[in-house]
Amino acid sequence: MENQPMTQSVQSKGGNSTQWLAIAIIVASVLISGSILYSKNSGGVANNNNNGGNQLPTVDISKVKMQGDPYVGDMNAPVVVAVWADYQCPFCKRFEEDSISQIYEEYVVSGKVRVIFKDYAFLGNDSETAALAARAVWEVAPAKFYQWHQAMYTKQDDENGGWGVKADILALTQTLGIDSNKVGQLMTSKQTEYQQAIDAAKAEGISFGINGTPGTIIGDQLISGAQPYTQVKAAVETA
Repeated sequence: MENQPMTQSVQSKGGNSTQWLAIAIIVASVLISGSILYSKNSGGVANNNNNGGNQLPTVDISKVKMQGDPYVGDMNAPVVVAVWADYQCPFCKRFEEDSISQIYEEYVVSGKVRVIFKDYAFLGNDSETAALAARAVWEVAPAKFYQWHQAMYTKQDDENGGWGVKADILALTQTLGIDSNKVGQLMTSKQTEYQQAIDAAKAEGISFGINGTPGTIIGDQLISGAQPYTQVKAAVETA
């Protein structure tokens, strides 16, 4: 009889240990599952860690600034696609070549969609230079902007890999029949004005919960990363 309380105490401690072990296993499983799910759904995205956040605000394309940024398509197109990107970002290149180019062929050419190109330059000096050049090209030759835009991604090398300084971009610009001298002059004479617009576009993206590139708003959907054409097409059809 004297040993019975001790036996009960030992059994109780063993039971608690088993319970805590089971709880720990469940928690670990949930964390691992969440990590895998995030990895599968996040797509290709270059993250701006300085502006990360878990709570994404509700998006609405009608709240996006429609004037002042380069675009392609009919001004009166019923659907607007806004894309925040960085010309140094490899995921942006993939998104342009795999998804936006198909949106252009299927919807922009027919007048159904307008695509607005928003700056989110954060990967280094070459990113800023490319963003300045884009503003100048848009001012000098808006009809050739999308051709230039695509050529910039085609020419992209590794992130900050060497290609992409001002001389490189101007040389590429000249091959497209765009006045590279004028573009270069505007990049200098309007640098402050362009930079303010570039910074404002990035701040706008951050306000919508975009913390990396590419980030896209279509209707009330925020698409993060280089998602496949089928997902972008579905968002356009819904909008």
